[in-house]
Amino acid sequence: MRLLALAALVVSLPALAAESAADISRKSREKGALNLVGLTAELKLVTTSSDGKVKEQQLSSSSRTINGKSHALARFSAPAGVAGVAVLTVEGAKGEGDDVSLYLPKLKRVRKVAKSDRSKAFMDTDFAYADIASNGARDDDVTQLADEKVEGRDCFVLKGKGDEASAYGEVKLFIDKQTYVPMRVEYQDKAGKPFKRYRTLKLKAFKERVIAADAVMENLQSGSKTQMTVLKLEDSAVGDDAFTEQALERG
Repeated sequence: MRLLALAALVVSLPALAAESAADISRKSREKGALNLVGLTAELKLVTTSSDGKVKEQQLSSSSRTINGKSHALARFSAPAGVAGVAVLTVEGAKGEGDDVSLYLPKLKRVRKVAKSDRSKAFMDTDFAYADIASNGARDDDVTQLADEKVEGRDCFVLKGKGDEASAYGEVKLFIDKQTYVPMRVEYQDKAGKPFKRYRTLKLKAFKERVIAADAVMENLQSGSKTQMTVLKLEDSAVGDDAFTEQALERG
């Protein structure tokens, strides 16, 4: 009997150790290039409109976990028209959207991005403000579906919904099992129509981590797309005090 009980316990251990859908979703949020916790990335954003017009922007992105909440800071350096613009995103309380603050150097002031505006385009790209520190779905509301392969990699598949302030209805995430990098994310709008699609194009190893070095967000309704490329990556030297509205104003 003891041997049978021990065997039953051993068989049950993998199930006990299995991660929840919320844990998988939470880990994936720290793998996007706009929210690499503990790292600073120099990024290039290239947006191509449906008529072929191309716009390029460069920025630095840093992220830290402070008091249990994710804080992401993006500062634009080029072109001249957006140089100095900074965006601070602080993870919201459970069930609430993130808190987003925008610094505009021409006005020399910080303004809050209204809850109703967080679904709007982030600096005229195909990413939204809500995408900076989020994968589009609420961690605690996602459910896990059958695993699938994406680009030849085994992926967890999660399904969830955007919050009330989001433009997203259903969100489906395909998260690499080995690295937790989101390989693909499919977004529907509130009416249930295909809206956007995010794809990781290239993975890159940095020390003990693997990140999305090249990715694209496609707007399936407008026909535009924004490609995001990591130009440089390093351990973040940015302190906690940089992730405040007062620090935004200091530049």
